[in-house]
Amino acid sequence: MNPLQQNQSYSKTKMTRASNNVQGARQYQYEKITVVGLGLMGTLLSVSFANNGHQVIAVDMDGRKVNCVNQNQSPIQDKELQIAIRNARFKRNLIATGDMHHAVLKTDVSLVCIGQSQTSETVKSNKQLEAVCQQIGASLASKGKYHLVVVHSHLAPTTCESLVLPILENWSNKRCGSDFGLCYLPLHVAHKSQHSPAKLHDSILHGAYDNKSAKLATRLFATLDIGLKTVGVRTS
Repeated sequence: MNPLQQNQSYSKTKMTRASNNVQGARQYQYEKITVVGLGLMGTLLSVSFANNGHQVIAVDMDGRKVNCVNQNQSPIQDKELQIAIRNARFKRNLIATGDMHHAVLKTDVSLVCIGQSQTSETVKSNKQLEAVCQQIGASLASKGKYHLVVVHSHLAPTTCESLVLPILENWSNKRCGSDFGLCYLPLHVAHKSQHSPAKLHDSILHGAYDNKSAKLATRLFATLDIGLKTVGVRTS
């Protein structure tokens, strides 16, 4: 059996397990999630969370992508994602918008799936991430409850602490750890998913600002049958 066949076989097993995830996820709390960025990974995570019982608001500044999702179409050419988006929309668990402020105010978690380019585009990616974090921070200033921010990116892990953290605190006038949480999920390995055999893996390493952020992120991704090994927790 060649590696592709092994991946497809592995995927079928995971699809069987994932089909029971909604029932198994009853032990978890369903969350309201903002997913920022409707590229491949943002779209994949949006439909994965939506089809596992969470309410998802996907945010993108590209009106074409927003319209695709709201018209039950995939912004990414992928047959499995197309089916998954239709299922999520049928369940009324997925909408798309260009309004970041509205999305953050209406959700408990912001999953930032931008800045996914590699070295030659690092400066551009940082600028995009900076702009998004400013918007999230400004929205957090209007929120009266805790909010978890998860950065899912190719960018260096130190970028989360050196760039993302101060922007969120400055624009929200709130403190990380008490008013909001922060995690970093490196994007060097693709997600396993019931929606596409080409995007598989068993775990993600993730860093977190504190234990509360780590526990919330771990619980959230557990609903997708994705285990997170916690590394780099800054404080207890």
